[in-house]
Amino acid sequence: MPSEAGVPRRTVLTALGAASLAGTLAAATPAGAAALTGTAPSAAAADLPAAAAHWTFDEGSGTSAADSSGNGRTATLQGAAGWDTGKVGAHSLSLTAGGNAAASGPALDTSKGFSVGAWVNLAQLGGYQTAVSIDGKVVSAFYLGLRDDTGTFAFARLDSDATQSAAVAAAASAPTTGTWTHLVGVSDPAAGVIRLYVNGVLEGETAYTAGWAGSGDTAIGRALYGGGHVDQWHGLVDDVWMFPSVLTSDQVAALAGVPVETTTPLLSVDVGTPAHAVSPILPGLMFEDINHSGEGGIYAELVQNRSMMASDTTPVHWSAVGGTTLALDTATPLNAALNRSLKVALPSSVGAGDRAGVANDGFWGIPVRPGTAYTARLFAKASRRIGPLTVAIESADGATVYASAHVSHIGTAFPDRPFELTLRTGSSTPVVGDARLTVTTADPAAAGETLWLQHVSLFPPTYNNRPNGLRIDLMDKLVALKPKFLRFPGGNFLEGNTIATRFNWKNTIGPVWERPGHMDDAWGYWSTDGLGLLEYLEWVEDMHAQPVLAVFAGYSLKGEHVTGDALKPFIQDALDEIEYVTGPVTSTWGARRAADGHPEPFPLEYVEIGNEDWFDSSGSYNERFAAFYDAIKAKYPHLKLIASTSVTSRTPDLIDEHYYLAPSAAQASTHKYDNRDRNSTKVFVGEWAAQEGRPTPDLNAALGDAAWLAGLIRNSDQVLMECYAPLFSHVKNNVWATNLIAYDNLTSYVSPSYWAQHMLTSRLGNTVLPATARALPGLATVATRSGNRLYLAVVNSGTEKLSVPVELKGLAKGVKRQATATVLTGPSRTTTNTLTEPDTLVPRTSTVTGAAKSFTSTVPPLSVTVLELVLT
Repeated sequence: MPSEAGVPRRTVLTALGAASLAGTLAAATPAGAAALTGTAPSAAAADLPAAAAHWTFDEGSGTSAADSSGNGRTATLQGAAGWDTGKVGAHSLSLTAGGNAAASGPALDTSKGFSVGAWVNLAQLGGYQTAVSIDGKVVSAFYLGLRDDTGTFAFARLDSDATQSAAVAAAASAPTTGTWTHLVGVSDPAAGVIRLYVNGVLEGETAYTAGWAGSGDTAIGRALYGGGHVDQWHGLVDDVWMFPSVLTSDQVAALAGVPVETTTPLLSVDVGTPAHAVSPILPGLMFEDINHSGEGGIYAELVQNRSMMASDTTPVHWSAVGGTTLALDTATPLNAALNRSLKVALPSSVGAGDRAGVANDGFWGIPVRPGTAYTARLFAKASRRIGPLTVAIESADGATVYASAHVSHIGTAFPDRPFELTLRTGSSTPVVGDARLTVTTADPAAAGETLWLQHVSLFPPTYNNRPNGLRIDLMDKLVALKPKFLRFPGGNFLEGNTIATRFNWKNTIGPVWERPGHMDDAWGYWSTDGLGLLEYLEWVEDMHAQPVLAVFAGYSLKGEHVTGDALKPFIQDALDEIEYVTGPVTSTWGARRAADGHPEPFPLEYVEIGNEDWFDSSGSYNERFAAFYDAIKAKYPHLKLIASTSVTSRTPDLIDEHYYLAPSAAQASTHKYDNRDRNSTKVFVGEWAAQEGRPTPDLNAALGDAAWLAGLIRNSDQVLMECYAPLFSHVKNNVWATNLIAYDNLTSYVSPSYWAQHMLTSRLGNTVLPATARALPGLATVATRSGNRLYLAVVNSGTEKLSVPVELKGLAKGVKRQATATVLTGPSRTTTNTLTEPDTLVPRTSTVTGAAKSFTSTVPPLSVTVLELVLT
């Protein structure tokens, strides 16, 4: 995850979600069939408006291209621009070797409605390549061409003449090289949208209302961004039209030279010809201690700064009770790891109704529930033998005690193991979130004495009753996703801002009171490392998943890195870590794991070397990856190694790619991997999320996430693994804005994005089926099959209800009329869930009728729908 932090209204769902789905499917009628087999448009319908400019590029020589519209917009060839065989007419503009053609001044007023079309032929894929644009002062007024982020053709506009995020109408099909393709971009301010047509078919449409006028030159084969010429087109361009009006779909079909009937909406699924298997390890989870995800989050410890190590000067989160004086005492350590203690100077008057000691405020309060057993552990000693010591959960003002227990006496030395107590609340105890934990004495013999405390811990019941375990409600939500893996420990948490503050796994094992902890300086708080390597592995075990282990690879976020011989200790650390995970009890680190309470080795298949090493401006990752790769493969040849950025020194088994996108960009990027080289290195999309909503995504982000995930599933022969990030945020520490699940110390809730992912990954076949959506802009789809079950996911990012004609090709027999529809939808893009209203957006499932080889599915606006069809 990048080191920079990312920059509710009550809605009651009515019958829109489930009840109206009784009419979701309708068998195709003769009238519907007729609509799909119409005739070519009439000559009148096909008439084109007057053009603002038209370059045919039929000159075939020289450096000028005439404007055949009669408006005198002669284009001048520049740089390596030349000529080649044309698509329309004898010749075309060749930009294979670079260059462009430009006409002086803007050919259009881009603040008003306009259309621009061109035939294009790519010589190479990848990168940003602009076929046609008009310059502003800083950026282009529009970009018609290829986008690197979506991997598709697109028509894009920025909000103003500045480098800002773009509105992107992206294609629903993958581009190819050496093929002529007709593109038309339409800016329609009256409708508040921009559109992209590919070969006469409407493939992309997105909201856009901030039209502005480009004042610079009209360019063919390049664009303007940041005040400089960019986005060189590689290939051919022919027959460029510019219209000062909004073309109709019939006019676009005429311009492309295709029959109108081939441009009508249709979703076609080839049931009989599977594309490839769904990756068996595709959906997973990524965890990083960010936003108090671990400390104060899934790690169930309720005491903040239990080890007194969070500050070198002040016992933060600890306060005096009964007139005590608190200080950190480095002269009285518990051990070498916890090399200080909390020194509590007791007042001269203790007893006779007075008590004295300390209180801890927890993570924004200690949560209390009725009928609950809490486990307290602490080390304590005093300047003389005193007792009893009372450990209590009480109200913030100390007036109400919810539960308490006693240590009968403490001596003058820390014990070998902590005192352990059970604090049990009664059945009538209220639910509160702002309690505190106190450790006090009322023994008159303690007056004027000194008390020392260390490792003061309080745990509620944990998942699977693990003594150093995880929060139950958060684990329940994760288990419900049925993840195949957990990637850990992050993220920037792995690297640290400096090498000294990295996740040093050897400091995270063994008894928790022997772990020194470290500053989570990437996200600004102390980690006790109670959630250590073994706890991560047990977490994975409890989810019946597999670990994806990220090892520190010699680079930290502020640029500190090591190479050569200095890297060898870190390589050995990684080898030792793998042995701790997988080694037999007869091995050095396998024996240590057994001593820590888990004799059985853990399964391990994937190891990631580093994290986001594209930030390493030194370029050292190539060397560092090779060194780790060689050492790990030599000892563990079966392990699959993941590179965190592109490398040439070795060939990784997978490469980790991260994407944090605006919702519209995520929606537009659903086809990013469609045309990927199937022989290239496989991909692990180890972090991704549409960025909108705080602390969790709103519906708009969930639609972007669903569209993006549909593309990952569709291409899961290339994208073998994926996981959303970040996973968690405490509502009181929302540093990274948009996260999957949020909570306070008492309750938690899941986001619309959680439900969208749950829908797509829990209703998922084992084989991807070819599915083509034609003239259905704003729609993302993926179809999968297991046996006689067909799962068709449809994401409608638009604000209009869509009637989607569906065609099931290649059926051996037929399909049952009755199907199941699960729908997530809401009334606005900003609708979301909150702590107080967690169920505003939840999926609704209903039974629908009318499924057939050809039928029409009505999908709500702003919705994710999964249809489960039964084949006969």
